[in-house]
Amino acid sequence: MNLKLTFFALCAFCLTLLSPLAGQHLLRTHGQAIVNDNQDTILLRGMGLGGWMVQEGYMLQTSGFANPQHEIRAAIEALIGEEQTDLFYEAWLANHVRKPDIDSLKSWGFNSIRLPMHYNLFTLPIEEEPIPGEQTWLDKGFELTDSVISWCAQNEMYVILDLHAAPGGQGQDAAISDYDPTKPSLWESKDNRDKMVALWKKIAERYADEQWVAGYDLLNEPNWELPGNVLLRELYEEVTDSIRTVDTTHMLIIEGNWWANDFTGLTPPWDDNLVYSPHKYWSNNDVATMQWVLDIRNTYNVPLYLGESGENSNVWFRDAIRLLEDLGIGWAWWPMKKIESISGPLSVVKTEEYQSLLDYWNGNGPAPDPAFAAATLMEITEGLKTENCILQQDVIDAMFRQVRSDETVPYHQPHTIPGVIYATDFDMGVVGEAYYDKVVANYHVSTGNYTAWNNGWAYRNDGVDIEPCSDTLNTNGFHIGFTETDEWMQYESDIMESGVYDIHLRVASGGSGGRLHFAADGTAITPTSFMPPTGGWQNWETVVIPNVILDSNAQKIRLYIDAAGFNISSFEFVGTTLAPAEVLTRFMEASTVDEYTIKMNTNKAMNEVLPAAPSGFEIHVDGNSVPVTSVKIDPDNHKQFLFSVDYLLKSTEDIRISYSGSEVMANDGVALSPFTLEKVKNNLPFVHQLPGRVEAEAFRVQQGIELEETTDQGGGQNIAYLDPGDYLDYEVNITTPGAYQVSYRTASQFGSGGIELQLIDTAGNAFVIQNASFTPTGDWQSWSTTQQMADLPSGRYTLRARITAAPFNLNWMEFSLGTTSIQEELDETAIVFPNPSEGMYQLQLNTPEKQAMRLQVYAADGQVVVNRPLPKAAQIEETISLASQPSGCYYLFIRFSDGTACSKKLIKLD
Repeated sequence: MNLKLTFFALCAFCLTLLSPLAGQHLLRTHGQAIVNDNQDTILLRGMGLGGWMVQEGYMLQTSGFANPQHEIRAAIEALIGEEQTDLFYEAWLANHVRKPDIDSLKSWGFNSIRLPMHYNLFTLPIEEEPIPGEQTWLDKGFELTDSVISWCAQNEMYVILDLHAAPGGQGQDAAISDYDPTKPSLWESKDNRDKMVALWKKIAERYADEQWVAGYDLLNEPNWELPGNVLLRELYEEVTDSIRTVDTTHMLIIEGNWWANDFTGLTPPWDDNLVYSPHKYWSNNDVATMQWVLDIRNTYNVPLYLGESGENSNVWFRDAIRLLEDLGIGWAWWPMKKIESISGPLSVVKTEEYQSLLDYWNGNGPAPDPAFAAATLMEITEGLKTENCILQQDVIDAMFRQVRSDETVPYHQPHTIPGVIYATDFDMGVVGEAYYDKVVANYHVSTGNYTAWNNGWAYRNDGVDIEPCSDTLNTNGFHIGFTETDEWMQYESDIMESGVYDIHLRVASGGSGGRLHFAADGTAITPTSFMPPTGGWQNWETVVIPNVILDSNAQKIRLYIDAAGFNISSFEFVGTTLAPAEVLTRFMEASTVDEYTIKMNTNKAMNEVLPAAPSGFEIHVDGNSVPVTSVKIDPDNHKQFLFSVDYLLKSTEDIRISYSGSEVMANDGVALSPFTLEKVKNNLPFVHQLPGRVEAEAFRVQQGIELEETTDQGGGQNIAYLDPGDYLDYEVNITTPGAYQVSYRTASQFGSGGIELQLIDTAGNAFVIQNASFTPTGDWQSWSTTQQMADLPSGRYTLRARITAAPFNLNWMEFSLGTTSIQEELDETAIVFPNPSEGMYQLQLNTPEKQAMRLQVYAADGQVVVNRPLPKAAQIEETISLASQPSGCYYLFIRFSDGTACSKKLIKLD
């Protein structure tokens, strides 16, 4: 053995152990994962410190007159002079990011930060270099970076160093990189590219031994016409070679062209410690939107890191982060703080004085005194400090807790009843659990349509629309506005004492008013009440809902918007001296449960012993009374009645309920008060009846499609921009089994199209019923009909149209009973005579082994013309009358208790 070599090897090993990089925290790539020295996979959850070293106009609300930083600085300097401007920027850099910011990020759940760096804090612009081609290094940028790394190390957080503004600017989207079009860009100047290469070597040399630096993000969001990205790759490779001369351990993170997402020419990787970093904004949150970059990961066995995302709603944040983490992709959000922001963790307060400066710069106000302007700007720098910012706790909740849980939590703490509840302080949680709003995020990259999730842009980042409030009574300074029918908010509340309360609501309406009701733990506690017009959207009045019965316990109170047209600021539960027995027993609300069941709530727990059905209840559908077969009290909720009807309820029908009796009693002995034609909320999903036409845009869910206006006959919209793998789901009820002719209305300028139709039953089982293909029609709005036959069973299904070939547009699909006979039972369990007939038929049904449940007759267009239950017997004889129906073909359908069915064709003569 060579003892000398062994000795030196041992010394080298010991030095490795003593090196800072010998710790377990250094990150590197390992296949598709990012791991530490212990080979633990690390999922980066980060926040981008945007607006600190690189100002962007939209963060300061200056983009209307000054967007990139050099324009912002010029506007300030013109107002207060160079010396005061220097003081402003010194204070800006000192206060924007401090140790309390990093401590806060750690406490919220972040394990990393992405540090966007402006090159001019580290080195001079090429135009100012004393010796052209030489590099002058500045201390400021390194000192700021040292501080951030130190604060992160103390919190065991990683730092990604991001060159956000490269020498000369890397894109024509000027604000991102402080690009000045009067000077050569990064791509137009080799001197600028040489400076970038030298800067990265200097940075890597300084931080080569820092284990809490996760890696180097070489260039943020280049956006320049670079054919094949050849010049971008050459620059990346040159930077890589420069870094590797001084640092062989840290990860290199690369972004594609065009805002990070065009990796043309940037594969395969040229370094064994390389991470690909796309950015994601305003797109759908599904695997399909990430598949293009997942393909890069799988093809080249490299990790992915989503270096930027954000600027959207809490709903979008939660869904995006859940998607990314399910895919094993780390992320960094953007940004931590802005002036007057709801979408970041911290909001800098915009003062009235600062607004006056913005007014002046935008040409809407007088020139301010320079001393006033300087003081105002310095006040803003004080507002940058974490302790002076507004914490948007709902944003943090969405990014962490809601990713793991659908449970709701109070916005501050549970509300106390009696007491005032601010309408804007609804619970925190996912949409559909804490609140429901019809517009909850912006998906315009995927849909082409921008949607504002909070039209008031105030207070919170959820889908509920909130704006500043001028009310002076029971207010927190904000109210809910821009309401839409069927939206709701939930408030976790502690009801301190059972009893009767009045609810005092503060409302304003500049229109015709609207309607609302309250529920507690899923049961209505008030009837629908009218909120009157008040003569203005900020003209506040008190509306009282009297005699509301509440039980003492913790309950989730929900406020439902039954008809939009008002703003609401607060509501107060005020105790009364009444006992519940002194309050009338009243109808509160009713709604559908399924196609044969309706539920109705009262304000009191009811006596379970009911008189014989139907106990004075009547249910009307589109003005016609339908049979009520049973009425009972829900055993799990004694304030709720359940009604069964002998009628197939449909989503498009108007349903009403009345009560004219006097024998139905509450537990306190007070009889239910009669009521007439109260509306039943129809919650039934829209179901396409087949035979019939299915408009392409009338889907329940879709993936990957877009809508556009159609010029086809009948107008409306068609689906477009299709790709293989896209799909649409429709709820269908196939009334009659048999052979169907399926017609597809398509258009295509070029290329062939294809659809696979599947039926998915309630158990999730799917089977293919047809594959169709379409030829080009010569134009995207030149429409043609393609027809094919398919066999369809009867029943309720999800119809999935899966795109197998594209491109093409689709306007509608139509399902018509074909010329072949309907599939009938071979054992002649059902005999009908005479058939054909002029309208009267005799049915003989022999079913000794199974029980017949329901008899239905459908017209050829799918319309139900007879629908009734059958008696429980092994042998049944029934008379069927179609005397009032026009002549033609009808279909008799009989359902059995075991889920099977049989059908017969009926012919009605003139």
